[in-house]
Amino acid sequence: MLIVVLVGTVALQIWTWKRLVGRVSFGNLTKLQAVARYGCWACAPLLLVAAIFFTTVCLEEWLGIALLSDPMGRATPLVAIFLLATALIGWAAFALRCTLIRHVPTAPRL
Repeated sequence: MLIVVLVGTVALQIWTWKRLVGRVSFGNLTKLQAVARYGCWACAPLLLVAAIFFTTVCLEEWLGIALLSDPMGRATPLVAIFLLATALIGWAAFALRCTLIRHVPTAPRL
């Protein structure tokens, strides 16, 4: 499961990075807006994993059957810490990248 979460998180951050850098360099977004949006997208996998975990735990209590194994329950906080660290490192790197972006001059529209 961890490898799927890792690949999904990195793919999402790469896609978001490329998309937002292009929008900032063409002037469609300010640098602050881009950093805020990147932070939201970077934290999305963490929020998704936490929501799935808590929903599963609630269903376990409500239905009275085990849906999560003990190792999975113990590994979830470690996965959450990993996702948080990945989001913070990516967010800091993107903020640094945004400070170096210059606007691409565009031709005037007719």
